[in-house]
Amino acid sequence: MHIPCRLESLVFHISTIGGEGLADGCACAVQCASRRARKPAVHTYRKGTMMSVTTAAIGDPGSPAMLDTRDVVEMFKRFSRTVYDDARREFYRKVNLNPFKPHSQYVLQLVEWSFLDWFSFDCRITGVEIAGIGPEGPRVELEYDALRGISPFLAAAEYLHDHDGGVGDAALGDLREVDESNFASMFWIRDANAVQGRLMVEDLIHGEFYSVFDPMAAAQYDGAHGGLIVNRIAHARGIWRSCAIPLYEARRPDAPDAKADIAKEFRNAGYTPDVAGLLRFFYGRAKDTGLGWEDTVSLRNTSVLDRFLNRVCV
Repeated sequence: MHIPCRLESLVFHISTIGGEGLADGCACAVQCASRRARKPAVHTYRKGTMMSVTTAAIGDPGSPAMLDTRDVVEMFKRFSRTVYDDARREFYRKVNLNPFKPHSQYVLQLVEWSFLDWFSFDCRITGVEIAGIGPEGPRVELEYDALRGISPFLAAAEYLHDHDGGVGDAALGDLREVDESNFASMFWIRDANAVQGRLMVEDLIHGEFYSVFDPMAAAQYDGAHGGLIVNRIAHARGIWRSCAIPLYEARRPDAPDAKADIAKEFRNAGYTPDVAGLLRFFYGRAKDTGLGWEDTVSLRNTSVLDRFLNRVCV
């Protein structure tokens, strides 16, 4: 999708709002992510597959069934290498990391983890044998129309239910609900309660409010009434839950006017990025300026940046 210059320069406008608080959040996000385990405690591995079904989570015995997105990606990497390769090229094209700039291992690992979730949830595939794996693998194709096909996550869930016996009817219901409801966005923390394990957040891009069950994040931000988390959430068994590693976190700015300014920039621009777009916003390069988030923040108060933006946006 082509983003006009005005939208691409959104990073510049928001950098003037956040100051060093948002810039420091980049390091915080990737370092926190590196310390978080991707998988909950209990998994059931099905013979003959590379798939695991999460049946319980630490501190949340009533959690819904979940597939590890790493396993979903590995299944398609093994049986549908063309689909995997095409999706990987598309993802890194969208993220647009600067190949001439050294990136920390934290950032590279975060981007790789994000690819697993983007492929599993946001990609769409079509094919005559989408839920069956024969001797030569599933005959599927990557679909570039978001309104067609199903996600690799749902395809894997349906396969486990219909062919392998690893997913029962109740678990399949959980996985279908997660697949249908999950989305990634920029969330403003309105309240965090460690005792309840919940965050009250506002979706700054779409304007909705959510109560999200996330004991780890609730403990980290306990008592906070401001700050930004960029993550994916999903609804299952009547509860919204975080279902990925945060792409970005920042405690500051936490003032209501900063929240309003950030929301205004996105909503007025009509920019609703997916995970790849959010990653590019914070860690990649804008298409019009070629600048990344950190570069823009470091130059935001200089006339050099103003002259540069005026030159590339004419």
